[in-house]
Amino acid sequence: MGATAQTEKGDNLIGGSFSISSSKMESPNYEKRNSYGINPSYAHFFSKNLAIGLIAGANYSKNINNNFDSYYNITSTRTSKQKSFSVGPVVRYYVDIVDKLKAFGQVSGTIGFLKTDETYTGNYNYNPTPNTKFTQYNASIRPGLAFFPTKKLGIELGFSLLSYNKIDYKGDAPANTWYDAEAFDFGFNTFNPFLGFNFHF
Repeated sequence: MGATAQTEKGDNLIGGSFSISSSKMESPNYEKRNSYGINPSYAHFFSKNLAIGLIAGANYSKNINNNFDSYYNITSTRTSKQKSFSVGPVVRYYVDIVDKLKAFGQVSGTIGFLKTDETYTGNYNYNPTPNTKFTQYNASIRPGLAFFPTKKLGIELGFSLLSYNKIDYKGDAPANTWYDAEAFDFGFNTFNPFLGFNFHF
C-alpha cells in the first residue's frame, strides 16, 4: 500500500530503541564500562504528515576503573553507577518523495533527572562523590528518511544535525564524568547515524 496511508490526520505512531554498550581496556590498568538504555516514543498526526507527541528515556550505566601503581605496588579501584530518566515533547514532519518513501525532520527537547553514586577503594587520598543528583536538558534537530514496507511499519535512517546539552549539578560535579557541563554539536562534525523502527496505526 502507498506510504500516504501511514501519515494521515488521525493516525498514530509508536516506536523506540533499546541500547546496550560495553567496553573494556587493559594497558596495563583496567577499565570497564557497561550501559543499558530504553527510549520509547509516541506521536499523533494532527494533520497530514505532521505528528506531535512525547519521547522518554531510561538509562543505567556502570563504570569500573582499576589503577595499578607499579612504583608503590598499590591498586586502587573506582566504581561509579548512574541512573537517569528523561521525558519531553517531539514534533515531526514528513515530506513525500516516492511511494513508500518519505523524508522527515524532527525537533525534540527533553529534561532528564540523573543520579550518580561513586565508591572508591585504595590507599590514595581520593574522595568519591556518592549520591550526586543533577538535571540534564537536551534539544536536537534530526533529519532522516522513512521507508514503509507495509502499511503499519516504518523503517528509518537518520542522524542528529544539531544538538544542545546542558547539565545542572546539585553540588560538586562527579569526578568520574567524561563530558562537559554544556555542549553544542553540529552533526557533520560528530556524525552518528541511527536506524529505527516505528509502528503506525
